[in-house]
Amino acid sequence: MVLQLKKVSKYISRAIKSKSGYKFPNYNLTGQSSFYFALLCGVRGAGKSNSLLQILDFEKEHLLKDESIVYFISPTRDAKVQDFIDHNEDNMRYYDELNIKTFNEVLDDIDARIREWKEKKYIFDLFEKYLKEGDGGLQAEELNILVESGILDDDTDVKELIKDFNFHHPPRSSICIDDSLGSPIISSSNSKQGKEAIKFFIRHRHSYCNVFILSQHFRGISKPIRSNTNMVLLWPSKDRSVLKSIFEEFSPLFKGKIENYEESLDLLDSQAHSFLMMFYDEVKFLRFGFDQEITFD
Repeated sequence: MVLQLKKVSKYISRAIKSKSGYKFPNYNLTGQSSFYFALLCGVRGAGKSNSLLQILDFEKEHLLKDESIVYFISPTRDAKVQDFIDHNEDNMRYYDELNIKTFNEVLDDIDARIREWKEKKYIFDLFEKYLKEGDGGLQAEELNILVESGILDDDTDVKELIKDFNFHHPPRSSICIDDSLGSPIISSSNSKQGKEAIKFFIRHRHSYCNVFILSQHFRGISKPIRSNTNMVLLWPSKDRSVLKSIFEEFSPLFKGKIENYEESLDLLDSQAHSFLMMFYDEVKFLRFGFDQEITFD
């Protein structure tokens, strides 16, 4: 049977025009600006932490520079993680436990940084209007905001302020969660804490935030979180039934064929410390490691 199409209506699907949002540069690993929501799943010692640090390093110009902040949450941190934090101390903040207090503290800090950026951007916009139209072009409240900001003071180096400010987009954040499967925030969608956290995870892009969750057990992560991920890094596991549950989430990458998925798992088993990288967003791809694309005939 051959699928056929027949035009029966004048109405077609088009993107509705709207005011464009902020323009974020593309990430190096994916070639897209879409924020990461990634699960890194593998047994202890598989290499999850090492791969996460590699991703952060690949994207350091976006995630570890200027006003960007990485929030690393884990009760454990080995020497390489500590060394990485020490080398990027201006752009990393460490928390030793994932609980609702620390989680909300991180979210509050992210919100505060975004508000600060928007307030500065508003002042610069008013200042630009002031330069073009003079104080007569501003309302009294707007002029008062400029005066109180100090940008009109004689000793303010406006050129330096402009040079140091990113006018293109608010600061990006990244939340990295490791060794925290016991926390209901990521493992129990029916708990009060889990429900509260899921609201953020579903809308993480609105906070300009990447999310990376490291876990030994894919099913241990609550279903709403798993369903909203756009990337999974998967290491070998003895339990193929667990691994096959991932197929349901990313089957289009395997052309919908479980045989292709099983062949990929066989490849995974053949090389120590190897992983599959599944990415499903505006672009979609399947890789062996970070650098080898997997395709099927």
